[in-house]
Amino acid sequence: MAVVFEVKASADEMLKGYHWEAQEAKANLCVITGMNEYAYRYHDFAEWMNAHSINVWVLDAFGQGLNVSSPEEQEKWPEDAFKKTLKAIHRMNLLAASNGLPTVQMGHSMGSFMTQALIEMYPKGTDKVILCGSNGGQNTLMQIAYGLSRVLVNKENRDKPSGFLQQLGLGGYASAVPDRRTDYDWLSYDEDNVKRYIDDPYCGHPNTGGFWREFLRGMAQIWKKKNLRRISKEETILIIAGEDDPVGQMGEGPKWLAKTYRELGVKDVELKIYSGMRHEILNEKDKERVYEDILAFINA
Repeated sequence: MAVVFEVKASADEMLKGYHWEAQEAKANLCVITGMNEYAYRYHDFAEWMNAHSINVWVLDAFGQGLNVSSPEEQEKWPEDAFKKTLKAIHRMNLLAASNGLPTVQMGHSMGSFMTQALIEMYPKGTDKVILCGSNGGQNTLMQIAYGLSRVLVNKENRDKPSGFLQQLGLGGYASAVPDRRTDYDWLSYDEDNVKRYIDDPYCGHPNTGGFWREFLRGMAQIWKKKNLRRISKEETILIIAGEDDPVGQMGEGPKWLAKTYRELGVKDVELKIYSGMRHEILNEKDKERVYEDILAFINA
């Protein structure tokens, strides 16, 4: 059964999420979600992990799930939200680890970029790290995109959807799937999963200008060499992605990350690319082989 928890993002801001507790747990798995989704979407994954003796904590970011009062309030991010969310993720990890069990930090999609930033901000803050549905190596593009967001977003339009930045950030993913039925087919080969996403009022909401400005502010930092060098060489990292995931440039982004971390001297970096899967590898029809690999990594 899922119960709500909350952690501080700043002195006067809290973020909420769900905790699924296992009987006779052997480890903790902490998750930060992707963009335009929410923590309770991980219910099936969490219950599977519980059945295999893993506690699961999943945090909603600003403007998501438990942190909004209605669908209309989604994707509104306060000033410096990216860094505030990193602090909240770190506190989630500390909260989970207070039971004395090994603790693994996992981020999916947007959450994977935050997890990349987390291991720069809090080196070796957890026992292991999982990056799911991620990308890397686009530092110049992120610098340009952040510069555009600073020009386009102001106090008057901050909390309103930004069609231009939305198209810039996500528009290419839909077109990466030939003969698509919907603009969300890039998420998954599983048509039922895509339909559930489309039908859910707490998924796929247009991002505000403020969201894009704050998200891109964080993205403009994570692949700078000075920040990459802050990563502990003692990290244990698993990178997982679908072979047909446009977010990761069809596997090229995860490969770049693995190569970069190894070149930095990180001792333990594992990469798994899954054939026949797109972005949401935790929700594909063959998802249990991903679950099994995650469990094996946690227990190793």
